[in-house]
Amino acid sequence: MVSLVGTRYCLAHPVEVSRLFGVDVLLGTLLRPRKTLLARAADKLSRRYLPMFGAVGDAYRLSALFELRVARIYEHMAERFEDIVPACQLFKTLQAEEEEHARVMNICLHAVKMSPSIRYVPSVRDPAIRQQMRTLRDVQRRADSMSLDEALRITEEVERGEVNVIFDKLLNQIDRPEAHMLRERLREAGFHADIVPQQIWALRERLAELGLKAA
Repeated sequence: MVSLVGTRYCLAHPVEVSRLFGVDVLLGTLLRPRKTLLARAADKLSRRYLPMFGAVGDAYRLSALFELRVARIYEHMAERFEDIVPACQLFKTLQAEEEEHARVMNICLHAVKMSPSIRYVPSVRDPAIRQQMRTLRDVQRRADSMSLDEALRITEEVERGEVNVIFDKLLNQIDRPEAHMLRERLREAGFHADIVPQQIWALRERLAELGLKAA
């Protein structure tokens, strides 16, 4: 399973992970890695602490929902192209990564505190946000009937679009150790807006080698 904070990182940084998320989360991840560390951390925080209320809390919920909708789009695309193994693998990887991003937002939902740094508060009432919601709904409806070429083109558009901008802004305005570590892990993993186009280019090259077309 793709995880932002995987077992290798946990083994290399056990003190940091334990300090930020607890020894129980660390050991659970190492002993039962089928559930990611961020999934365990998000579950633990939701049991222990109330989520941020009001418009700020709604903003982090909104971002998590966006990430999950994108994950569902990639899930549909993986099913659509299950016979084209390299494409299916790419979409499954992207699905897992978007699910991890949603977990990051759920952690932020419980970690965020009111402070002068909280200046970006997107709302479902914002015209741009409403348009983004309509766009993602439309893409999800069409995912099962897309050609691979169209699916790859739309994937690049999504990864360069507003969803990742919202995610980055919301994460970057939280001044807590957990958020700092997650920002560093995302930076090390590479930003989707840069990495995904490279992955798509490599996939097209691979398909050409196999004599297949992304049509």
